[in-house]
Amino acid sequence: MKPALPVLALVAIFALLGGLGAAAAQSEASQQSQGRLVLLGGGERPGYVMDRIAGLAGGRSGRVIVVPNANRRPEEATKSLSDELLTAGVARVEVLSFDRQTADSWENLERIEQATGLFFTGGDQARLVSALEGTELLGAMRALFDRGGVIAGTSAGATALGGLMITGATEPNQDPDRAVRSIRTGTVATRPGLGFLPDAIVDQHFVRRRRHNRLLTAVLEHPELLGIGIDESTAIVVGPGRRFEVLGENLVLVYDLSWGGPADTDRNGNLTATGISLHLLASGQSFNLDARGVEP
Repeated sequence: MKPALPVLALVAIFALLGGLGAAAAQSEASQQSQGRLVLLGGGERPGYVMDRIAGLAGGRSGRVIVVPNANRRPEEATKSLSDELLTAGVARVEVLSFDRQTADSWENLERIEQATGLFFTGGDQARLVSALEGTELLGAMRALFDRGGVIAGTSAGATALGGLMITGATEPNQDPDRAVRSIRTGTVATRPGLGFLPDAIVDQHFVRRRRHNRLLTAVLEHPELLGIGIDESTAIVVGPGRRFEVLGENLVLVYDLSWGGPADTDRNGNLTATGISLHLLASGQSFNLDARGVEP
């Protein structure tokens, strides 16, 4: 069975926009979308966070597709996640694995058309983005989001949903999973993300793994973007009104340079700036992405 013509037309439009390269079009589409984003910082997933995802995906009438491409061991990544989604009340959970050659198959596009939600697993965000960028499958995923579907991701799967994502450290012999030991230009590697949250850089396991330096470095080098650091067992739920709610056990940190002075560097390459806004948000608090401020 082939997808209906309107869906194919939407896919073609997204392909013509140039996939990840059309940042302005992504931003406009995200503001008009009726979908929800749920970005988890990794670690244990509280049951009430999974319940929220299940509810947004339609509950007993929902159909969620787990995408494990970020993980080198997809079977391990999907088993517990699928069980948690079913326990939370999702009627049907499927797994969709693909590569560059198989991404745009009719079967894959049809499955996305019929889904009410997607869940990207953890792993390596670069692996996920490399498999999806420029594909019709990514266009179909955006169409799902725009018509009201829920797009969730944990750990690397959350990082990949931003407009720009951190892929690791660029200092010689430095382990990218360890905290960057400086706030210096050229030390953090980034690349475009999938663009579902186009005006943000999302980092995960944030407080637990002490990732302040690397996210702050990325924001100072890209001051037009918000830095959102999500700790383990914690999530943000982004709604159509361009505001997000914090949900979980720990903190979400937001870095914002839009109200501060311009970033600069000293003779040693250290990044400098004044007036940087930092928000530490706990479960139940909300943040307006357009106004760039905490809501009552």
